[in-house]
Amino acid sequence: MFDFLSASQGVTIGVNMIVFNIAMSFILSLIISLIYQKTHKGLSYSQTFVISLVILCTLSSVIMMVIGNVLIIAVALLGAFTIIRFRTAIKDPKDVSFILFSLIVGMAVGTGSYDIGIIATIMISLIVYFLDKINFGSITKHDYVLTFSLNKEKAHSDVYESVFKKYLKFNDLLNINTQQEGEIMDFTFNIKFLSNVKMDDFIKELSSLDYLNNVDLIATKNDIEY
Repeated sequence: MFDFLSASQGVTIGVNMIVFNIAMSFILSLIISLIYQKTHKGLSYSQTFVISLVILCTLSSVIMMVIGNVLIIAVALLGAFTIIRFRTAIKDPKDVSFILFSLIVGMAVGTGSYDIGIIATIMISLIVYFLDKINFGSITKHDYVLTFSLNKEKAHSDVYESVFKKYLKFNDLLNINTQQEGEIMDFTFNIKFLSNVKMDDFIKELSSLDYLNNVDLIATKNDIEY
């Protein structure tokens, strides 16, 4: 009944092979982590997550050497990894993909499938890098998020509307916050500029308005939620 568990008992891995597998998984995991750093977008970057990618890859390689080429245990191991609860919630689905990427490459190296591990690392890394360069999946290009503060007594569109009409193709109010017991209002807009206008001129003219302060402009290269 448990013959599959003893299938790997007669397999002995030498010290040289163990060291080689760990070194190989480490090198490939460095490539994976570097690609993650190069293509990461947003404010949720974590150095510990990058280090975890390296550790997961090498650990999965070691575990595969321990259990041998036993398919049932390998599948159970992969399933166990998928239900691990991380202390920090993973908000970006791409982070989950990189975790699986790191685990599978480590498993390939641990089972001696070096060609699969190396080719998969190179090909998938190139695919991720290519998708990042062409901004694949983005539906907002050349949009910006504009924020500024306005005194409550002058907090109406007439204060900045003329400047908006002069420079912007469209504007969409995303959020309004109050501070100093409601005396100051913070506005957040999603905006797109007209062609042949200078952003510096827009910011300069907007900043010169009375009662308007703290003008800031951010390019929306990523998804921004409000």
